[in-house]
Amino acid sequence: ALLTPERTKRKKKRKEEDDEDAELDAAQIGLAETYHRLYAVCKLPSVQWLFLILLTYRLPTALSDNVKFLKAVEFGLSKQTTALLSPTLILPLGIIVPIAAAKIWHGSPLQQFMTAYKFRVTLVPILDVLMLLAVRSFHSSSDASSRSLFWAAVIASTGLQTIVNSLQFNAQMTFFAHRVDPAIGGSYMTLLNTAANLGGTWPSSFVMYLVGQLTVPPDCTLDETSGVEVCIGGRDAYFPLQLTFCVLGCLWIYIMRERVQHIAELPDDAWRTHLDDDDDDEADGTAMDAEHANGTVEMENGKGGLNFWKKKDDKTE
Repeated sequence: ALLTPERTKRKKKRKEEDDEDAELDAAQIGLAETYHRLYAVCKLPSVQWLFLILLTYRLPTALSDNVKFLKAVEFGLSKQTTALLSPTLILPLGIIVPIAAAKIWHGSPLQQFMTAYKFRVTLVPILDVLMLLAVRSFHSSSDASSRSLFWAAVIASTGLQTIVNSLQFNAQMTFFAHRVDPAIGGSYMTLLNTAANLGGTWPSSFVMYLVGQLTVPPDCTLDETSGVEVCIGGRDAYFPLQLTFCVLGCLWIYIMRERVQHIAELPDDAWRTHLDDDDDDEADGTAMDAEHANGTVEMENGKGGLNFWKKKDDKTE
């Protein structure tokens, strides 16, 4: 019996916290109010810096993400080999890496993000270049040592790229889930994921256009005596562009590293709009004004009643 008031108080406190974290239904607040809240989210300085990070960090890695396997197929890598890599290497690593990352970084998603990004802009491009050189040199070789070098280069390049991609994606989604405002959690997550998807889409188109513009095809002629096609000249833009984007990625780390660390250290309050708090303050103010007005009326009524009875007593006397 003595614990009942304390239990009631704790239960009431938990209910209030659940009400504060409850997600608003878009059907209840309306479409206009939903977009108004998302616009308020976009005006938060923390979200604006996060947008800048999401829209720029994929540019230095766009060549490895979008052009590497196209160039490997051009150099002689069979499509059957690329299809074989997905179920045997990419899928298992995509399952194992997030589990291992949770045990290593212990809830520090942006530290995990930056660690993976350092490998993604330095070691991954080097392995990609080695893989392409191995494919061009050993794809048709039947020698055991040559085939071993070929498969080692393909597995190392594909495996490391899969690992860093999984680490960054896992860190990104974990950070989103921990920082969104619970009141509009679904819409908030959609907004951040849209920015992340856009950050991966525009570099892909830009890099494809850049490779096409800078690549010069060789001049090929048929030798009439031997019947063999001879090609001279030409320029492959992949390798100089890979070096350029590697340097660009190192510059991105140097410029944005402190900003990423700053975003990681921001409190949860920096990611919330507090629109509901303003509405509650206005409602409380209106209620206080109403109570004050009712109290004034009651006091006047009480004073009037006192005068009435005083007059009645005078008449009685």
